[in-house]
Formats: sequence, structure tokens, C-alpha cells
Amino acid sequence: MTDAMTSSFPQQIQLRDYQRSLIQQVFCYWGTGEQRVMVQLPTGGGKTIIFCVIANEFIKKSEPVLVIAHRQELITQAASKLEAVAGMPVGIIKAGYKPNSDALLQVASIQSLIRRQPPPASLVIFDEAHHCHSRTYATIFKHYADKGCYVLGCTATPMRTDGRGLRWLYSGTPGFESLICGPSVNQLIAADYLVPFKLYAPARIIRASDAGLKTTAGDYNKAELEDLVKKTLVIGDVIETWKKYAAGRRTVLFAVSVDHSKELALAFCEAGVSAVHLDGDTPKSLREQILAEFAAGRVLVLCQHSIVTEGVDIPLIEAIQFTRPTKSLTIWFQAIGRALRPAPGKTHAVVIDHTDTHLNLPWPDNEISWSLDPISLKPGPGVLQCPKCHHVFRPTPGERERNMATCPACQTKFVFVSKPRNKKGVESLEILEVLPAEFAEIVVEYNPLKLALVQKFINVQQQKGYQKGWVYHQLKELPELNLSLGDWQEVARRLEYKPGWAWHKWQEMQELYGLDLA
Repeated sequence: MTDAMTSSFPQQIQLRDYQRSLIQQVFCYWGTGEQRVMVQLPTGGGKTIIFCVIANEFIKKSEPVLVIAHRQELITQAASKLEAVAGMPVGIIKAGYKPNSDALLQVASIQSLIRRQPPPASLVIFDEAHHCHSRTYATIFKHYADKGCYVLGCTATPMRTDGRGLRWLYSGTPGFESLICGPSVNQLIAADYLVPFKLYAPARIIRASDAGLKTTAGDYNKAELEDLVKKTLVIGDVIETWKKYAAGRRTVLFAVSVDHSKELALAFCEAGVSAVHLDGDTPKSLREQILAEFAAGRVLVLCQHSIVTEGVDIPLIEAIQFTRPTKSLTIWFQAIGRALRPAPGKTHAVVIDHTDTHLNLPWPDNEISWSLDPISLKPGPGVLQCPKCHHVFRPTPGERERNMATCPACQTKFVFVSKPRNKKGVESLEILEVLPAEFAEIVVEYNPLKLALVQKFINVQQQKGYQKGWVYHQLKELPELNLSLGDWQEVARRLEYKPGWAWHKWQEMQELYGLDLA
């Protein structure tokens, strides 16, 4: 496939010089045998156009392409642009959409894809590829990589805050081999592809870094953070600060929680400013209506929680307001990047930060040396230090469940325990045993076709309000399914049981099969 790259791109796409160069580099890497490539490009740089053009090169050779995303906006945006570039219908694999298995181009929700038989693909594209380290993504990643498929990841921020990189994914799964970096934010601003920004901070800010908050999954613990923000931040100050620095500008406000977002939206409205709340549970039709009202300027302040960091392409966003501290460079950069897209009459973007994030993290126009390799954390509570290479990282929830971790730097595997928290509530992790080099952790996989039937039982259980055990009793009556241990572990995950439950139920079923066969 690597010799299929042509110099004639689709006429309807006006590629920028750096976009053309990035596309050529991807095919060059694939031509050298490195099939798992990641492209880094700042928000607003045109990652979607790049992967659409690359996908089109495969489609012209009748090679199937799969694009994977995790948010509704990303899925519909990718499908729309792929259809425009390729000039053919796109199948969407997601709940609520009618499948089109005959389409060469498929766009899938990662949540839906993991529950069914993955479609054939010669090229697999991961949008917002910094998510690929998770178990769900890594499972799909491995499935296609093992089949020799070409893999392309696209992200503005190829990094993680837990001491892990993207060269190795969940439980030592081989990840991306090469990283291709596009122009920086400064270079895109200088070329007028992005607008500059001005950052403002009120005199009184939320100093989360000094509050002794716990860290969960690489960011501030949500419950503790919400408590701190509500105790520290006066909602009236948020509105007054907005009036001072961003009055009349379409603004996206990042709240610490759904309830906090609703409170802020109500307060803005009571102050005579058109505002509305949006979150991940907002129905699709209402979400689209709200975003259309915002894009048209009939809503000035969009108060939201964890929804407008990725996938929302509204160039008319003129201001960003942070009332939510974060340790995540990804959240910080993705959020500000929403406002840097150029639009008629926009000379600059306004960033208002009520937190100490701007003091603790780089700004988007800082030069950053991106890498696929993990960056070691500081030794301390809640982290592990590899006994072999001394790399410091934070164990994933899955590693905590198994009490076994894989060093993201050297792939050493070891067993650890969690010691009780001391009087100050601090937890420590202690390494018990380094596993031998030849130790191979069992990577458990499940059968998507069998689990599709299981999911129907789970849906009924949830709709009817039955106890979770009802699902097991239904499966007990279907021994012909012959669920594997991996299948049972996936059932446990979906029912929110511990992995030990899966092992016991699998053994019970094995014994039942033995009695039936006797």
C-alpha cells in the first residue's frame, strides 16, 4: 500500500504545505516497515483533513479503512469529512445508527467497537490517539496490529500524566513506533493559521497545587477538587471577571462538575448574560441545538463539564474561562486550542484562568519536545519506582486490581501491594517481587459475537431493574455459549464486578459442562 501515495490530492481539499509534508512523511515511515505511526499537530492545525486524505489513498485501492473515536462530535465530524473527501457513504458503528457493513469507510465509537466483531481494515486511524493507552483501546489496537494493518494515530498532545508514554500501551501492548511532529502553535500563529491569545487571571485564584489534594488517574481527585472550588471560588467573581475581560465574546467555560456548570449557567442568566449548560449526558438533539445556538451567537457563555475539550469545531469561540484546576497538559492545551481557530473579525482569543493552572503548566505557545517515551514522575505516595530502571510511574486501576505492574520504560513486570493510608491519608505502594524475564502475562481476550448476546441480557437487566445476578442465571441456562475466561472477565467488567467473580463463575460453568458431558 505504501507505493499507492500519489501527488494528486482531492481537488476539493486545499492542503497547506505542512499538511502535505506530514502526509508524505506518514507514507515514508510506512514504507520503511514502521506500520504504527502517530502524527502530532496542535488543535486547529487540521488533523482531520490529514487523516481523511490518507484514508482516501487506501479507498482508491479498494482497501477498507476504520476510524476510531470516543465522542459523538468526533464521530460525526470524521464521518462528514471522510464522505466529502472520498465521495462515498461512510458506515457508522455506534448505538443509534443503522450499520452499513458494505461501506469501505467505517467510523466507530470505541465503546461500540469493543462489544462486537471488529470490521476488516487495511488502515486503522485513532483520533485523539493519546487515549490509546487504556485497556479498551489497547485491545483494539493489538487486534489490528497483529493482523499487520497500518495504524495511524492523531493527537495534539502525545503524552500522559501518569509516567507512561505511547510507545507501549496497556499491560505492555506494543504501541506506536514513530512520532511525526507538525509545526508548533507559534508557527501556526505566525502563518495566520491560528490566532494569538491573551491570558488573564484575577487577583484571587484557586491554588489547587497547594491544597494537598489527592491525585486520581493523573489529575486532581474530582470530589476533593469540587469541594475546594466551591469553597474558594465566588460565582459572582466569575461573572464579573468575564464582564471585565470577555464581555460580548462567545465563551466556553470549564466547570469542575456538572452541578457546578449548572450553577454557573444559572448565575450568568440571572446577571443578564445568555448562557446555557451542556454535559456528556445532554441528549444528542438538544446538544446539537445548543451548539448551533452558541455558534450563531444567541448563546454567549457555554458552561460545560468534560465535553468541549475534543471534537468541537467552532471557529467562532472567542474566549475560554477556567474555573476547574487541572494537572493535565492535554486538557489545558485542548481547551485553549478551541479558541485559537481563526474566524472573520477575530484578532485574538481570550483565556481567563481562575486557577493556578497557568502557573504550573506550559502555555500552548511554549515550545515542547514531544515524545512517545514515558516521562518519569517524582518518587512519592501512590507511585511505583521500577526496581530495574528506576522509572517512576502511577499504576493503572487494572494493575491495582491485579497487584501486578509493567514498567512503561523497560517492560519489567513485578508484584506490589498497597499499604494502608497513614494518619494523613497518604497511601504507599511496596514492591514485593520482580517477575522473571520470561514471565508472560496472559492477555485475556473475549469473543465479541458472544458478548453481543450477553450485552442484550445486561440491557434487559438494567431496563427492568433486575439484580445483576439475573444475568448470570440467564447465561447459566445457555451452556452452548461456552464462554471463555476472557468472556467472563468482560462480563464482570460490564457488570462492575471484580475480576475474581469472573474466575469463579467460569470455574462453575466448567464444572457444569463436565456434569453435562458425563
